[in-house]
Amino acid sequence: MNTKILLVTPYSFKHYGGVQNQVNLLNTSINKIKKYESKIFAPDTKEFSFSKTIKIKFNSSISTIGLFPNRKSLLKAFEWADIIHIHEPFIPIFFWRLPKNKKYIVTHHANISKIYLIFMKFLYIFKNLSCISTHVSPLALSNALSLSKYSTLIPNAIEINPEMTFNFNRSFLFIGRNEKRKNLDLFIKLSSTYESNYKYNAITNENLTIDNINVYNQPNDQERNNILRKSGIYLSLNTKSESFGITIIEAINNGCLVVSSNLPSSKYVLENSGIYFENNSIYSLIEVLDNLKDEELPKLWKYQFEQIQKFNIKNIIKMYLSIYKHF
Repeated sequence: MNTKILLVTPYSFKHYGGVQNQVNLLNTSINKIKKYESKIFAPDTKEFSFSKTIKIKFNSSISTIGLFPNRKSLLKAFEWADIIHIHEPFIPIFFWRLPKNKKYIVTHHANISKIYLIFMKFLYIFKNLSCISTHVSPLALSNALSLSKYSTLIPNAIEINPEMTFNFNRSFLFIGRNEKRKNLDLFIKLSSTYESNYKYNAITNENLTIDNINVYNQPNDQERNNILRKSGIYLSLNTKSESFGITIIEAINNGCLVVSSNLPSSKYVLENSGIYFENNSIYSLIEVLDNLKDEELPKLWKYQFEQIQKFNIKNIIKMYLSIYKHF
């Protein structure tokens, strides 16, 4: 008899995001393993109906979430499952009236502010949810410890393409919502001030018209990968640290060399393979780009590609299975 895993998150699956990406990947991977079965319970998924979604500002980003799932659908989904695996537990724990007689795993993705941490620690006092806690990076640990005394580090994952090689395309790529911390403004400034024979491409969430930049508004996964593979250098320009730089891994896995701001999340992923510039400094960014020599780019990319092997889903799924077996 299969062990049934229900993957739960409040984030809408009509909108691209790192958590949704990880839930999808985990769901696909679990369903390939004998004696395991997985389904997703989240807004805008196929298996279970949900509530209407709303947009909220959380942690300097706008997210589309569901606060109140249909109660009958929730109970039906939870009755089906042997293990409930919640990704970003804050909203489910406080709004979803979770049954107490279930086995729970919670995975913390966000690197949240101190104000939110204090607020969450206060609220968690009134919630008694027995669970096993995990976090995707050291930057998400403080979030995890607001709910549990102990938490296990299990990084985000990607399905590595072993056949990938460096893209010999002379283009810079930006990926991110049009939000201050994603720093599209710096990419625009670079396109207007840096004299080079590189083209500029941007994947974002709005239909923008920007001089010198080809803007792609919310492409699907296949279109997104095609854009990545037509780009040579991905510029990770965030001004504030996320808990995990998943777009960095995606870019490298699609043949892009990554140049990143010197934030802790980037350094956690890339370590010594990173090519860093001073956070939000156009002068530092231009200096780093000027120092890149064409003949060295494939070697630099290969070093980064070797670095991300530790995030291969084949390795990460084993870590989750060891926890599922614990129940």
